[in-house]
Amino acid sequence: MAHWSIFEKETEKETKRLIGLISGIEDEEDQNFQRALKFTWSNFKFHSFLDVDSHKVERSINGIYEKLMVHSDVSKAGSWRRLTAEFLNSPLPNTEGTKTDAHYGILSLLLLLSGCPSNTEFTERPRLKEAEPEDSFDWGKYLMEGEDVDIGPFPDTPEWSEDESEEDDSQQPISREDSGIQLDRTPQEDQDNGKAVPVTWTVGEPDARAWLERHVVTPYWVAHAPRFPHSLHLHSNLLNVWDQHLYNTDPLYLPEEKAFVTETQVIRETLWLFSGVKRHFIFQHHEGKVSVRNDVVVTHLTSDCLRSVLENIAAYGQAVCRLQSFIDEVTGYSSDPGPPGSSSRKGSDPPFRTYQAFVWALNKYFTSFKQELTTIEKELVCNDETVTLFGVLERLNAHLAQIKVLHKVFCTGVAEVPPATTNVVRASHLLNTLYKAIIEYDSVGEASEQTVALLFSLWTETVRPYLEIVDEWIVHGHLFDPAKEFIIQRNKDVPVNHRDFWHATYTLYSVSETVENEEKLSDAASGSSGGEQGCSNRQLTMVSFLKPVLKQIIMAGKSMQLLKNLHSKEPEECWFADADRKSLYSLFLESVQSRLCSQDESPMDCTAAQQATKRSLIRMQSIISQHLEMDDMHDPLLAINFARLYLEQSDFLERFSGEDFIVDRSSQSVTCQSFELTLRSCLYPHIERRYIECCGNLMKTLKKDYKLLEYLQAMRNYFLLEAGDTMYDFYTAIFDKVQEKESWQQPSFLNVQLQEAVGQRNLEDSSRLSVFLETLDHTKKKHPVNNLEVLTLSYKVPWPVDIVISSECQKIYNQVFLLLLQIKWAKYSLDTLRFSGDGSNAEKKFPNRGINKEMNAKEPLNQQIHRMCLLRVKLMHFVNSLHNYIMTRILHSTGLEFQHQVQEAKDLDQLIKIHYRYLATIHDRCLLREKVSFVKEAIMKVLNLVLIFSDRWQAGAWKIESIDKMESDFKNCHMFLVTILNKAVCRGSFPHLESLALSLMAGFEQC
Repeated sequence: MAHWSIFEKETEKETKRLIGLISGIEDEEDQNFQRALKFTWSNFKFHSFLDVDSHKVERSINGIYEKLMVHSDVSKAGSWRRLTAEFLNSPLPNTEGTKTDAHYGILSLLLLLSGCPSNTEFTERPRLKEAEPEDSFDWGKYLMEGEDVDIGPFPDTPEWSEDESEEDDSQQPISREDSGIQLDRTPQEDQDNGKAVPVTWTVGEPDARAWLERHVVTPYWVAHAPRFPHSLHLHSNLLNVWDQHLYNTDPLYLPEEKAFVTETQVIRETLWLFSGVKRHFIFQHHEGKVSVRNDVVVTHLTSDCLRSVLENIAAYGQAVCRLQSFIDEVTGYSSDPGPPGSSSRKGSDPPFRTYQAFVWALNKYFTSFKQELTTIEKELVCNDETVTLFGVLERLNAHLAQIKVLHKVFCTGVAEVPPATTNVVRASHLLNTLYKAIIEYDSVGEASEQTVALLFSLWTETVRPYLEIVDEWIVHGHLFDPAKEFIIQRNKDVPVNHRDFWHATYTLYSVSETVENEEKLSDAASGSSGGEQGCSNRQLTMVSFLKPVLKQIIMAGKSMQLLKNLHSKEPEECWFADADRKSLYSLFLESVQSRLCSQDESPMDCTAAQQATKRSLIRMQSIISQHLEMDDMHDPLLAINFARLYLEQSDFLERFSGEDFIVDRSSQSVTCQSFELTLRSCLYPHIERRYIECCGNLMKTLKKDYKLLEYLQAMRNYFLLEAGDTMYDFYTAIFDKVQEKESWQQPSFLNVQLQEAVGQRNLEDSSRLSVFLETLDHTKKKHPVNNLEVLTLSYKVPWPVDIVISSECQKIYNQVFLLLLQIKWAKYSLDTLRFSGDGSNAEKKFPNRGINKEMNAKEPLNQQIHRMCLLRVKLMHFVNSLHNYIMTRILHSTGLEFQHQVQEAKDLDQLIKIHYRYLATIHDRCLLREKVSFVKEAIMKVLNLVLIFSDRWQAGAWKIESIDKMESDFKNCHMFLVTILNKAVCRGSFPHLESLALSLMAGFEQC
């Protein structure tokens, strides 16, 4: 080992020490120690190590620093940053320079050996640097030893300094007249100003602020403030030059007293004004308006120029102050008792949530704006670079343009609203203003992308309370709106288990922008928007973005509240899963974010998408050009612009390429903007999904648990006589009583007959059905057929089925029931008549009492009987035709359509509409409408004629005159009905009457 160098010996020594520290083996003769030593020496001698990556080490150092800062270990992070920087900038033995590979290699080794720096307790210990020993050896004496030095006749004279000569030279006048450059002759400050002021001030003394105002900031805001020193350059004295010019040209010019400020002071007051500060020297606040002092000037600008710039700044400052005052007022920080022209409070009422959200969005914007102002002011204080007023305004130009837009939205949506306006109108108007502003700026295109982004973020924050109210309503069935700002309000007078709940529980509010008054429109059973029900000469508006899904919101909210009261299983499952459910607002934000980030694709995808878009654009351009050439228009630029516009719709290319497509300029699919598309793809699907879920659960619950379909079938069975065998037993008992001339108008008799008829087949329905008797209107002319109009059939429908089968519906059912009963009575009366062909029996049946012998001589008895038989057949044909038309063509066919529509109904409101439409259809087709009352009158005359005919036949009291009159009346009514029905069928307005018209025409005799 004698041939080893000193470096190798030190390396072996350090290697053994390293192995001992890492492995813990102290005995160097140990077998394991020798193996570790050989392995280490082998790696040192024969293994090639890669150079350390300094960038990687720097990233690791910065990552540890950021991690310490995240863990709030500020002192540890500061020590880490400082110690690593000191090490990298310190020299190493046998290494020249700083931040070398050796530095980074040592740091890399330490980083690899370290465990988890963020979890290590560390306290920096002070390190005392060893003071270098001072060299007290007198080298001058040592070097001058033995030399004779001549110090001159004046040994006490100080040595000459070059600094003094330079100072003397600086006092000499400088002449640069030959260069043409004007010198900057800045007057020197007074000797008093140049002297150092002895400071004896301690923090915390009472006069600390006064000392700062006297010694730190020049008090330019006081009267007769001292003039500040400035350059005498021409450009720095433009004001004096201009005043001198005015003085020389205008003999009446009188200089006014002015308050001189520097441009720096103007910039700082501008920044303070934009920050919301209200006490200034240059700018003055009076009754919410910001004005500029008339006497403020700067030396390098004329008064008019400065005033023009400052007035423009004051206009933006006034907008900032109005917005800040509104923010302070809503948040409760304003000390002013009265509103600054933008009041949103009424007495002591707190601001509603929409205004709070709007203020929160404004406050977020102004926070970032004030951070920018603070950055500029710090740069101004540091004075590292020259900061000018023009540069500051240029830097704030984008912010000022946005503030102008915000102020316009504020004035239109908040400040211009009358003080006595309700919260629902205020909230709707503000959201509509933001919505219209986004649409307006979005139509401009790329020129207003930043404005649209600002307004969209503002709208997104402002709409949050509305979406939270909608989410609470359609998820939990609770319309939580304490401030009454939502366009739908709950009528607390109507409980959920009331039969009028679906129609009278909620009120939809809309606002007329022309007259600015509040309109209440009940959503009734349709749940449609109020704009469809309002007057056409006034445009009723509401929250515009909810219009496309307003019906779904109303249906989902009412369905969820009804489900909650029905204690069904579906809402309970939703309540258990509510903790994991995302709110409607969160889903909307996620959808918007995914829509905005959908364009962040890989370069290959972007290239492919661009190529596909280019191909589509070329294809669309050719299609547009062909359509334009049809109108003799050849404008390729117009074709390109139309193609770009229409390609926003993914399916427009296929639709436009079709031969039967016609361009509709008012079509929403053509003119809709990207903001509306965002709502259509990011908000409306979530509401639609919840609507389908809630309404589907309600329909399943009503059909399965509350037997809705069974009750609808029961109404048709008993009121429309579809249960023929059951109702036959009931009404034939009444008809038999009438024929036997017995009293039948007794509630006890009627209810017993009804219970016996229904109870044999359906015991549950027998307990729900009952019959009532009503008094007839004696003012009307009474006919036999009208005797049945006293009957009223009633069916007790339980809640919540009575929402569909209401009392109004039962009235329509009763009208059809009475008509059917009258037809059944006439048919039963004709069917029960018995005629004998034997003349002797006929003579017994019809004695000659009251019959004129002369008439008998003219017309034999058999012929009279034959005429009566013919009349009976004609009447029977008429009644049977009418009966078949009502029971088959109307009730049966319409009933099949009704059953199919009920199965496809998506929500309860749609089911109610289907039921109302079904009743209106059968009411109309049964000729019960007031408009065709004359047709019903003719039919009633014929039915009444049938009853008279049957009654006289049963009594046997006949005269030739009565037979002639009956035949004449029937012929007239028959002819009238055939004529009316044929005209209606020929017009095509009543196609369902065609079968009745043909049937009556077949039995009509031509005279």
